[in-house]
Amino acid sequence: MKIFLVDDEETKTKAISSFMEDRFPDHELESFRSFQSGLRAIVTETPSILLLDMTMPTYDVGPRESGGRERRYAGREVLRQIKRRRISLPVIVITQYEQFEEDGREVDLPTLREELREAYPENFIDSIYFNLGDSNWADSLERLVRPLLAAEERRG
Repeated sequence: MKIFLVDDEETKTKAISSFMEDRFPDHELESFRSFQSGLRAIVTETPSILLLDMTMPTYDVGPRESGGRERRYAGREVLRQIKRRRISLPVIVITQYEQFEEDGREVDLPTLREELREAYPENFIDSIYFNLGDSNWADSLERLVRPLLAAEERRG
């Protein structure tokens, strides 16, 4: 089964990839580094699970490409596109931010979690705060991914 990771932060991507390879070696993890490349991959070949960052560039960053504008809520837009296209896909948001700014107001991660749960109940599973110096993110990720993969295997 395929799991997609859409995240532009290299250190975070390496940590998550290493963790997934260690804990779920029978599942293939593919990484995408921007809103556009991630969304294109999801539409082309829907994975079993999507691990999604909240903030990322519009396009992949390259030697001569800046990646376009930084999208503070790119993850929310990916969820919106998944819902609009009626794609059945469990999504776990993994972010390094505990606070977000939206229209001049501060939004903390628990508030964002509730907003995403309400707006995308058919896809959004939960959000995880990623901190490389703390293993809580890994424990949370395993706790969320394991039952999703077991359910997928039962289906078939």
